[in-house]
Amino acid sequence: MEESKRVKKLRREVIAALPTFPNNRETKDLLDGMFLGNLLIHYLNWVIRYVAIKPRKVLIEPAVMSDRRWCDLKHQVYALLEKVRDGDNLNPHLSTLPQTRGYMPSTSETEHGVDRWVDKDFLLNTMGFHHFHLGMKSERNGYVERTNELVFANVSREMFTLMGIFDHSVFEFTDKSMSDERKRLWAMFDSYITRGAPSGTVVLATQIAMSGHPVHVVETADQYSRIIYQIDSKLDSMEYVRDLYASNNLTTPKKLKFEWMLNFSDLLLLEKHNNHFFVMHRGFN
Repeated sequence: MEESKRVKKLRREVIAALPTFPNNRETKDLLDGMFLGNLLIHYLNWVIRYVAIKPRKVLIEPAVMSDRRWCDLKHQVYALLEKVRDGDNLNPHLSTLPQTRGYMPSTSETEHGVDRWVDKDFLLNTMGFHHFHLGMKSERNGYVERTNELVFANVSREMFTLMGIFDHSVFEFTDKSMSDERKRLWAMFDSYITRGAPSGTVVLATQIAMSGHPVHVVETADQYSRIIYQIDSKLDSMEYVRDLYASNNLTTPKKLKFEWMLNFSDLLLLEKHNNHFFVMHRGFN
């Protein structure tokens, strides 16, 4: 399918935003040669590692305050939760890895022994939990100072559910064993997703594709691709544009220039001259 200038511009912006390793021309060309839906899978898999900037309600699970470390860390935790309620940028509290590890071509290779997870957050993809550092001071790189203790949270568009306190050994595992902290996290996750389910009920956790991507990310990328191609061809039709503006109780401007854009995982249509943003599909958080 021949892509319009609008779609090509979106493609360039997605590729420019997505950190690759190796960060070279060959990797960028590989991304540029992908179908739009496949490109968006890699972009969304990367961008879900961040948290969209907006105020949220806070819910604290009992395991947080019953943790032996609560008394020592509660002031730092409350400071983080104040940022959550105020809608401050929480991303400086996240891992720095997504800055450089967004997409690695080798994860898509088919031979035996390929590491599918080197460009993914395993715990986020399988559980849906982000982890946050509790540093109070900002460092020169824009992130808060790194702390050994972390909090894990389930972050939706409206709610920030604080799940528990862990240290960095939560990331330690081998083919044969997991650290005590990692075992505790998995037990907490199992309890969380089965809460309220009748005995004997089958409960499906996050579904993961063979590529290591969450199935909902793959489905969303495919949906975004369909929306873009279906609507983009109509944007040069004044009849469609008038209907778009009328459905949002807006007067159609005389001067129009549409662009596709992604704000975190939200798919937006921007009318650039008048700075009108149309949310075409809401993302994950």
